[in-house]
Amino acid sequence: MPYDVNDLIQRYIRSQTYGNDSTNSGRDRIGPPLIALSRDYGAGGEDIARILAQRLKVSYIDDDLLDRMAKHTEQDRDLLRKLDERVSAWKTTWIYSVISGDAYFMSTYRKALVNVLLAISAEGGVIMGRGAHVFLRDRGAFRVRICGSPLYCARRVAEQEGLDEEEAREKVDTINQQRQQFLWSLIQRRTNDPAQFDLTINTDRLHDWDKVAALILGAMKDAGLSSQGGTIRGHHRL
Repeated sequence: MPYDVNDLIQRYIRSQTYGNDSTNSGRDRIGPPLIALSRDYGAGGEDIARILAQRLKVSYIDDDLLDRMAKHTEQDRDLLRKLDERVSAWKTTWIYSVISGDAYFMSTYRKALVNVLLAISAEGGVIMGRGAHVFLRDRGAFRVRICGSPLYCARRVAEQEGLDEEEAREKVDTINQQRQQFLWSLIQRRTNDPAQFDLTINTDRLHDWDKVAALILGAMKDAGLSSQGGTIRGHHRL
């Protein structure tokens, strides 16, 4: 009988304890603001996330997640980077199998990732990608998806990285596909499921990241998550 990876993950998460927060979930969460942000490449997610972290006075967590995982597992950071979401699932499998000989690398990676994300959930922060919106759904995270059409995302990437639009479109498609492959390998979920998120924003016609961040903060306030250990500023700007 096939097992539900996500169900196993949630059972594991519920079995962990982190002080007084261990019995709280969802909107009963106690602690600093926590956002799990998923994004399409070129949709502005990183810039928006940094603004959110600054306004909420919490950490912006992206590549430094690898340092935490390396410390937790005593693995080399460069190895973890090879296993990270920027590498497609089949390449990841091959690389890890060659380097470590461990056929169950994804299980090890997943467990380390979950443990680090749970520790971060007690601190608060804005976490970029890596399935955090699934792992932390019962830990009071506000789950946000920043998306955009390939055309508009490619235009942004072309302008920011000095590429022509065809090159940019290929890069956008490749990176988004790799992220989808990684998420599916990790937890058998896809980011195009709107039920996985509290708020989804298409930035095709939204170009002011401050205003997009304000929109998210306003939605958090409406969801009753604005006063959990921090003060939301700027939601009135829209």
